[in-house]
Amino acid sequence: MAHTELARSGYDEVQTFNLASTKLAFCQGDLDCWLKTPGRCKTEDAETEIVGAIHDADALVLLEPVTFGGHGYVLKRALDRVLCLLDPFMERRHSLTHHPPRYARPPSLFSVGWAREPDAAMTETFVDLNDANAVNLSAPGCGAVVLDAAHRDEWAGALGVMLEAPRTPGSGITGREPLREALRSAAAGADDLLPGRVERAALLVGSAKPKGTSASETLARALSARLGRAGVATEIHFATEFVHEDDGALEHAGAIAACDLFALVTPLYVDSFPALVTHALELVARHRGASRAPARFVTLVQCGFPEAEQNRTAVRIARHFAEQAGYAWSGALPLGGGGIVAPDAALDAPHGALRHVVRALDLAAPALAAGRALPPEAIPLMATAPMPDALYRRVGDLGARWQAHRNGLPQSALHDRPLDAPH
Repeated sequence: MAHTELARSGYDEVQTFNLASTKLAFCQGDLDCWLKTPGRCKTEDAETEIVGAIHDADALVLLEPVTFGGHGYVLKRALDRVLCLLDPFMERRHSLTHHPPRYARPPSLFSVGWAREPDAAMTETFVDLNDANAVNLSAPGCGAVVLDAAHRDEWAGALGVMLEAPRTPGSGITGREPLREALRSAAAGADDLLPGRVERAALLVGSAKPKGTSASETLARALSARLGRAGVATEIHFATEFVHEDDGALEHAGAIAACDLFALVTPLYVDSFPALVTHALELVARHRGASRAPARFVTLVQCGFPEAEQNRTAVRIARHFAEQAGYAWSGALPLGGGGIVAPDAALDAPHGALRHVVRALDLAAPALAAGRALPPEAIPLMATAPMPDALYRRVGDLGARWQAHRNGLPQSALHDRPLDAPH
């Protein structure tokens, strides 16, 4: 049906990738596709052909089951690795910081989701995620639709409207304050949490970087230490435990699901969670579906852009996960400017640009240990900008240039467009 509607809308050539049967590596978050091999992922697999096809296309259409209101693991593996289609530098668009496109003609972006039953909240998240992705990718047009079994006779019409009348990405963004309010609303913990103290907590580090090298691990260890001082036994898991769906991954998912508190500490990838985190959540939800033992879920999401509002769709996805997996929602700590958290910076005492981060963790841990939601004051505290946005962008750009220099890369090469050459 999708092919038929694409042809009817003027797309006479369609290239299809079946990601479920395609072996793909996951994004390792090392930014080599910017600072070592600009415009190319260092991992050579089917993603090379996928990125080339996206570069040549007028439209990119994503088709998948809706997973917690967002993309599932299978598709997210491919989407995380389109970072090479962007430049490493920063600019302000639609009230927030984004990367400029590497190429002159990005494709429009459409997302088609499938759900067994209608769910207005998850559909809204799915549509908003597509819009945020389209803004980040500088797509000229965008659209998203969720199809369900109850409205099968409406599928063709919904697809046709989406393709023939694309929206302008970011057209609904009227300023920072509505985005800030959307973040605050999503991040607030539920009032009807489970009574009683937390005895055991599992923390999942969402970064795929080697241990000891990520800001997410620094934040997770800081939260773990505070929970420990509050009498909670903690265990730390890593996203790389979920590369495969084998006995090891299932065992780790079961261990997380067996704890009283599940805390996800993760970077933001393409407006949502990294593929490996999504895989972990899928497996944990599967375990929870079998037991449904009382437990709580909280997340700390940090992004490399200065604005905490960038985390708004990821936080909503986290809430959908909590609901589907039977967790009591304890809330979210959204951090902008995650680049200020160094892997070797112990978050023990308030200091410098990290003062607000430390104070938010100091407030959060005792409440979580006591079985309560995040204190309302901890959320805006964590979301406080570490420095003026323009200064952060400037420092980030200089950091990219310095890292390229250290890698022996000419500054002019940072803007390379390898896919524009004959291939």
